[in-house]
Amino acid sequence: MACSLLLTTTLVAQQSERFLPVVVNVMSNGAAAEQFTVTLYKDNEEVTQLLPTAHSAFELALDLGSYYSIRISKAGFRDKLVFVDSHLPEGVRRYADYVCEVHLEPLDRFSHSDHFYLDFPSAVVRWDDTKQSYDHSDQYLADIQGKVALLSLQAETF
Repeated sequence: MACSLLLTTTLVAQQSERFLPVVVNVMSNGAAAEQFTVTLYKDNEEVTQLLPTAHSAFELALDLGSYYSIRISKAGFRDKLVFVDSHLPEGVRRYADYVCEVHLEPLDRFSHSDHFYLDFPSAVVRWDDTKQSYDHSDQYLADIQGKVALLSLQAETF
């Protein structure tokens, strides 16, 4: 059973303020992950940190018009970073929550890899005019997954 945590980056929300709801399900070893830490950055400044719990999901309410980085850390696993551009085009009034699943990978799998590439975000999320919703960049995701797959193959040869 997945549970959620709610964290808003603004403590008091007025009716005129709008947020981007972000729902993240965290997986490790093919199952719901527990005991991970979430660090939220807004415009490159740390906003808050959610400490490890038995929950496998969390929810954030991000202010519109900012840049966020969400770092998910778990002992023994490679950190995952999700970049979110919460800017919304003029005139857009309705949008769905952004929901995603993050898969943590065992750290030892990358012990012989070039860590330069491992620090890049796993996903870049922004408004997609074609889909009329917030979504990850498919091209960025394909590029970064391709590079990580090559690093995995490189690690297997050692």
